[in-house]
Amino acid sequence: MQGLPDTEVPVRLLVQCRQVYSYALAARRGWHGPAHELAVEAFASMIRDYHRRDGRAGWVFSIHRNGAVADARRDVYSHAFILLAVGSYVQATGDRSALSVADDTLAFLDAELPAPHGGYLEGSPAGDTPRRQNPHMHLFEGLLTLWSSTRESRYLTRARAMFELFATRFFLPEPGVLCEYFDDELKPLPGERGRIVEPGHHYEWIWLLRWYERESGRSVQRYVDGLYRHADRYGYDNAGMIVDEALIDGTHRLRSRRTWPVTEALKANIVEAAAGRERASERVLALANILLGQFLTKAPAGGWIDRLDEHGRPATDVMPASTLYHVMCAIDELDRFATTI
Repeated sequence: MQGLPDTEVPVRLLVQCRQVYSYALAARRGWHGPAHELAVEAFASMIRDYHRRDGRAGWVFSIHRNGAVADARRDVYSHAFILLAVGSYVQATGDRSALSVADDTLAFLDAELPAPHGGYLEGSPAGDTPRRQNPHMHLFEGLLTLWSSTRESRYLTRARAMFELFATRFFLPEPGVLCEYFDDELKPLPGERGRIVEPGHHYEWIWLLRWYERESGRSVQRYVDGLYRHADRYGYDNAGMIVDEALIDGTHRLRSRRTWPVTEALKANIVEAAAGRERASERVLALANILLGQFLTKAPAGGWIDRLDEHGRPATDVMPASTLYHVMCAIDELDRFATTI
């Protein structure tokens, strides 16, 4: 929290991808003079340091500071962010040759990690972790970014497949929630883990679904209504802060508060305000004050407090770089929103 790099921990692929996205966004919006050069440099080092580093197809999970491979897992969550990095890089630079990186990544996922009941496995080698909706949500995001930056229909077609997986597997129409953890057949896990919902992911999906609706013409209203209703009713504690985890019945399971659910709630309420949802604009302003007052201004300049405990005290002594992507997305949407009020 002093703003100094923690050189003892490995550097994860997903963070490198999120930094490419952040620099590319800053370049497109004119927010930082050297952002274009940073995006180009970060994109090149992403390929150099992570792609086929051990001689095998795909991307390694993390490297040490000296460049040696720290974790050679092929993690589907990290691979999803390659797609986001490529799409945002193409948007910022116009360099469509970078699409070969995305296509190679998609070919790897199709060849090495397809799951028999839909979507993709968690990674290779296979572990004992349950299947999650989260990697598929970010595949959806990456594919929409590729579609938006290229208008090549193959990416929208793939995004449609992720939407169908959401609609038929991850979303429970009654009571209108998004489950997090699934068995091999993509059925919610038995017991409490199968009833966990994350308000932050409800909001993240709302924003993505509205984006997909604009691009595809497919109505997503019934999904958005269910997700919004549950998150709005059960996602907040008595202090008006978003909890990390709840259960389907609304019970708060993990009462800590992180930065990223606030940024995703901001994005969701901004698109819902544009869609005419009652009181969404007021919710945007309240959330913006929470983001600024609780997570940003109490951190070093340009930084953030990533997690607070249920009493509002900092619950971490590090500032994970992965959070920058969420903050940048929220600022991008807030900047647009501010011109409408």
